[in-house]
Amino acid sequence: MTVTTHRHPSLRSYPIWLGSRLFVKPALALWPISVFGLRPLFMIDELFALAPGPRGVVREQMTLAGRPVELMVPAGPSKRDDATAVLYLHGGALVVCGLATHRAVAARLCLDIDLPLYSVAYRQLPEAGVGTSVTDAYQAYRELVLERGFNRVIVAGDSAGGFLAAKVIEFAHRDGLPRPVAYVAYSPLLDLDMASNPDRTDRSDAYLPMNKFAKLAPKFDKGPIALTGARSVVDIDSEAFPPTIVVTAEDEMLEPDAVALVEKLMADGVQADLHSHSWQVHAFPVLAGRLPDALRAIARTAAFATAAATGSGRNGRGRSLQGVG
Repeated sequence: MTVTTHRHPSLRSYPIWLGSRLFVKPALALWPISVFGLRPLFMIDELFALAPGPRGVVREQMTLAGRPVELMVPAGPSKRDDATAVLYLHGGALVVCGLATHRAVAARLCLDIDLPLYSVAYRQLPEAGVGTSVTDAYQAYRELVLERGFNRVIVAGDSAGGFLAAKVIEFAHRDGLPRPVAYVAYSPLLDLDMASNPDRTDRSDAYLPMNKFAKLAPKFDKGPIALTGARSVVDIDSEAFPPTIVVTAEDEMLEPDAVALVEKLMADGVQADLHSHSWQVHAFPVLAGRLPDALRAIARTAAFATAAATGSGRNGRGRSLQGVG
């Protein structure tokens, strides 16, 4: 299996995993998937916005392609490359979360990679379907490349944001734009139709309930912009992909698709790494600042993306990795 395993979690990981299993997963399983249930979820991001901002970065509110964006730049002197930037797309099942909930992970990646980072507030359910979310992400990428002079863009995202980042890669390849120089994905959602797979199970996942994905899936095709291209990232042409690094929680519900993607990319000669962490929850790098394992995972992906952006990473066909970290 093409996985580097990390089996020595910090002590903080265990209560987070257990608490998610005992409290978060049952709550999500009971939450109504209706306009009544989905509309108030924006308040979660509003509450996170009241928390103190991350240290070490300068933040600026702006827009890209008409969407609100938070630009982060490392504070203090830097040797950063003015032609390279990061486009970050937050997770939240395409229905919840935003710039504030993912400020910690975005800031940590910004600092570790020492580049300006653009975090995009794309439209999502219940107001807009996945096609609209993808369009917002892609148009932000187009503006960075075509109008703001960034020749090299690293696309990154967690959970649903990992899907959006992959669609940016697909559309850039389709339209003949410069492709991203690296793809960073934390527990990415890679298949919109995952819940229809009878062999898929959520038994080992710390908090993602399969029944909610099954009920949410029909809403993904809501307009106003229709989704085009692949519904599964594994179906995207490997030639579109830059060097790719994926981080997952061991045995989480989304991990099989991550394994399938990395195996395909490696077989087709694309540099691809997958790191699976035991006793972690889905998208655990979002817990940056509260979990040492999250900080280590982000640092690892930042080093990978930096090497890819500067051309100092390994070349040639991918290699199968098995290890314990």
